[in-house]
Amino acid sequence: MWKLSIVVILHVHWALSDLYPGRPLYIKSYPGIPNIQSDLYEVYQEPYVYNVNIIGAVAVLQGEGESSVKGEITFTQRQPPVGPVLVRGNITGLKPGKHGFHIYQSGDLRHGCEKLGNHFNPFLLQHGDRRDSLRHVGDLGNIEAKDDGSVEVEFVDSLLSLVGGGRSVVGRALVIAENEDDLGRGGTAESVSTGNSGKPIACAVIAYT
Repeated sequence: MWKLSIVVILHVHWALSDLYPGRPLYIKSYPGIPNIQSDLYEVYQEPYVYNVNIIGAVAVLQGEGESSVKGEITFTQRQPPVGPVLVRGNITGLKPGKHGFHIYQSGDLRHGCEKLGNHFNPFLLQHGDRRDSLRHVGDLGNIEAKDDGSVEVEFVDSLLSLVGGGRSVVGRALVIAENEDDLGRGGTAESVSTGNSGKPIACAVIAYT
């Protein structure tokens, strides 16, 4: 399988190089699941249909129902479309401890945080940790609130993107869950779907700045 994938990529590279000489070509790969799903490759070449400069987005979190959670999370991608995304910000009003941190498929908040569909999962993989090679694109692990209910968020994720394409999270919802995410290790169907992290307690649309 991997030999065939390499041959296909090289063929694409040569074909595009002949058509558009001198234009940069970016290839980003994602591992598949043996005997279930093949590896996936994204190929980008000029002329691009999106901004290739630094791109920023923000999510202004508000609590669901009586929740007092508030916060602001920024997303910065310095080398779109293949560059990683820096995620950082501050959140207050949380119960001390760990809470699942996810991006959901929908960004329609007209019915609150509980009608947003499933975790953003364009590659149809099972739920996992942010550090896992196989996971939902929207799986961002856990955040851990201090005794005063606050948390500072800062990490870099190589699977997220802020530009058009299968991995773009702009227009989708960032959600904080009531409980800790078990990262797909719970041994149940719910674990490999949502991480058993409970209902949403805060959410926000991710929007360009």
